Amino acid sequence: MQFDIDRKIEEIQPHRQAITKTFLDIRVEDTRHAFSNKFGQRSSGFRWFFSFLAAFTEFEGRNEPVIVLLDEPGLTLHARAQGDLLRFINERLARAVQVLYTTHSPFLVETDKIDRVRIVEDGGRQTGATVTQEALSVGESSIFPLQAALGYDIAQHLFIGHTNLLVEGPSDFVYLDAVSRLLRDSGRTALDEHWRVLPTGGAANIPAFVALMGQSLEVTVLIDSGTEGAERLEKAIDAARLQRDRIVQISEITGRRHSDIEDLFEVDEYLNLFNKTFGTSISVGELGHGDRIVKRLTDVHGPYDHYKPADVMLRHPERRDGLSEETLARFEKLFERINGTLG
Repeated sequence: MQFDIDRKIEEIQPHRQAITKTFLDIRVEDTRHAFSNKFGQRSSGFRWFFSFLAAFTEFEGRNEPVIVLLDEPGLTLHARAQGDLLRFINERLARAVQVLYTTHSPFLVETDKIDRVRIVEDGGRQTGATVTQEALSVGESSIFPLQAALGYDIAQHLFIGHTNLLVEGPSDFVYLDAVSRLLRDSGRTALDEHWRVLPTGGAANIPAFVALMGQSLEVTVLIDSGTEGAERLEKAIDAARLQRDRIVQISEITGRRHSDIEDLFEVDEYLNLFNKTFGTSISVGELGHGDRIVKRLTDVHGPYDHYKPADVMLRHPERRDGLSEETLARFEKLFERINGTLG
């Protein structure tokens, strides 16, 4: 911050000038870009934050009893700046005075000090406003900021492993885990035990997961071939968030352009799982042509939940134990490829 006194000089008589106005000029200097501009031209969030610091720093060092009430502080600040505001309140302001603030922002809720939180809910004309610490007693809309804060905190602590394998859905996780254990018990190559397998909820979500965690943690991505998510991961590579050799596509194992994890199974083996799951009796001859067994079954049966056949294999170990050598060899080759991306 640069403070300067500016003066307005005007001619009050012929050939005679005088200072007619004096004002304080406040400028903000960006040392990274060697640029400064007027304080009033900065964003409303920046102006609010600086004004807040300037005003409430005055309370530091005072011994008088003061309660500071803040209504929705930091509304114009982005999430990280709200964290800075909260840190200032805790480390500086709250040490000098009592601070109470209301907020709808999950970034101003301290999940590690949840006992401090009180939920205020408008119960209507008959009840009026109620204040409670019991989260189970309030409505969904009132508890939403707390839910969002806890959800964000859980998401941050989810990625605690240093070697993360992102997959599309829970069925991928089940197949990888079940066959890996079978191969390990047989003394063959299985998934390295350091991998933390994380389902992302679909191929379209994988680029967002990579953007969130790819730069700080080791991430390898297992993705079906020929999907939109695979194409979008190219942007993650271009942005240096992900190394190209850490994208593993199923087509590398099957040798076919379009492949899902289900295509690692022999057709009749996956078809047996499918028929057991849905009580059908579809034969190989009834399936159309194509690379993807999921697409061929959908054409005959209609859309289905891909997790359910995986769940059947999970609940019936004998189906896993009876997998053919061809299927096991494909999974083993996949595990070798994934393990090869470990740093």
